Amino acid sequence: MIEEPKGATMNQEDYSKDHLLFYPGSGLSASERDRIERYDISIGELTVDHLVYSMGRQIENNFQSFYTVAEAIVGRQSALGIAREIGRRYGGQGYAKLLKAQGRERRGEPRMMALYQDLVHSIRGPKHASALFAEYDDTRCVVRRSQCIYFSEENPQNAPYTAEFEAGCFEGYVAADDNLLEVQVKQCRFQGAQGCEQHWVFKPPAERLAPMGAS
Repeated sequence: MIEEPKGATMNQEDYSKDHLLFYPGSGLSASERDRIERYDISIGELTVDHLVYSMGRQIENNFQSFYTVAEAIVGRQSALGIAREIGRRYGGQGYAKLLKAQGRERRGEPRMMALYQDLVHSIRGPKHASALFAEYDDTRCVVRRSQCIYFSEENPQNAPYTAEFEAGCFEGYVAADDNLLEVQVKQCRFQGAQGCEQHWVFKPPAERLAPMGAS
């Protein structure tokens, strides 16, 4: 494992300093979350907070349903393999899309990873938004979060599936970027930790491949 440099200055994108930013659904009260979980609410009462919370919750529930059903149909080991492959495609394809949009196919850097992590963590519901905002320096992008949309506190027995899914995501990131060396998992919710911390480690700037077509 590549050692973390001591005393490195970490950066964040300018939007992280916008204190007017808020996330719809994050402030929904426990009683309102309970009402929508029980479908004890009418269409006329729905707000943007209810809608965004519900969509994020649905993503989480879909993952948990998959783990349970896949294990019942194909067995635990095959289901774990499927979870890893889904992660590989899910993470790798998404990151590859952002690099292409930035004109940097297979030529990432810590800032590109921070942009990607912040974008995807901002569009998948209030639980995922707890990962905002990523930090980065010359060789690392660091993400910390208190919650994880892929781990359910209500279904802790599915933690091994979360581990395989995330391992697949990290493999996908490395496969999509010739400048990315590895992803280090410092801690994660599925391990029983109170939060997650992951480091994406890149080649030093002098060793990185420049964007294709760059002079």
